[in-house]
Amino acid sequence: MVNNESLKKDITIYDIAKEANVSPATVSRVLTGSAKVNEDKKQRVLEIIKIHNFQPNEVARSLFKKRSMMIGFILPDITNPFFSTIFLEAEKVALEFGYSMILCNSMDNSKVEALHVKTLSEKHVDAVIFMGHRVNAIKTIINYESDLQRLANKIPVVIVNGKMTGVDCYKIVTDEEDGIIKLVDYLVGLGHMDIAILGGITNSTSTSIKHKAYIKALKKHGIKVDKTFMIYDGFSIESGVKAMEKLLKGKKVPTAIIGINDLVAIGAIRAIKLVGLEVPKNISVTGFDGTYISELVSPQLTTVYQNYEDIGKEAVNTIINIIKKIETPKNKIIKTSLIVRES
Repeated sequence: MVNNESLKKDITIYDIAKEANVSPATVSRVLTGSAKVNEDKKQRVLEIIKIHNFQPNEVARSLFKKRSMMIGFILPDITNPFFSTIFLEAEKVALEFGYSMILCNSMDNSKVEALHVKTLSEKHVDAVIFMGHRVNAIKTIINYESDLQRLANKIPVVIVNGKMTGVDCYKIVTDEEDGIIKLVDYLVGLGHMDIAILGGITNSTSTSIKHKAYIKALKKHGIKVDKTFMIYDGFSIESGVKAMEKLLKGKKVPTAIIGINDLVAIGAIRAIKLVGLEVPKNISVTGFDGTYISELVSPQLTTVYQNYEDIGKEAVNTIINIIKKIETPKNKIIKTSLIVRES
């Protein structure tokens, strides 16, 4: 036997309007609170909404508000806890404002990244948060610049820990320079003079900032910079292993290591252990980012903590302020802090 209730069509705002003897526009104004409505009409509409347990779908709500209530988030590698943690923190804040987040993983591929930019634009997202790859490149490719500027001309675009020459958008950056200087100061304070920095790539703004800070900090302490102690080899655990193996085969082995991130530092620890040395007894190792995996490795990793909560919060708050036409700074700097553990 067929339930008659199941044969009823979905109630729409047009049905509500007809039953309340008002216009559909009046119903939409009651639902969104976008304009004043005669109290008698408002009560009739609310009563009928209650009777039918009417809830407008997301598409209808977005049409009322002329917003999609969606924020796009493009990042290069969701498996890297640095990126995934920032996404998670941003999503928490976005949900509080009634926004959904669309995650786009570019896999560090320019073509995939360009596809995501195009797709998010076509989906009419209200804003885009961008991390990694093109926005983290020292030399900006003209086509990438024009793509992002076209997007920024239509909706708010927030870049996290990166920049793009010629693109007028909002930027949230952590003080990576200060973080590296804190690490060098700490290691020198422990008596280390032979300090190496591992990881990163040459066309990365983040790598460049960290390497320059490393050189600056060494010179501050009167330590001569040894170029063989600066190895560019990527951002993964595997690249950390390879970079550390190169150092261990060199004429001079450093007594302390700074990983460009926690993953590289963990790779360095693995390589050190493989040759029978101990951390920190023989070689001290530090990381950067303060991801959850820095606590899982043995020994637990001394690292620079990037304030994920504040990064995510500031990125989304910047977007909300722009949408609400509240004046907000174009550039915001988030402080880092040193976490001393066992390594």
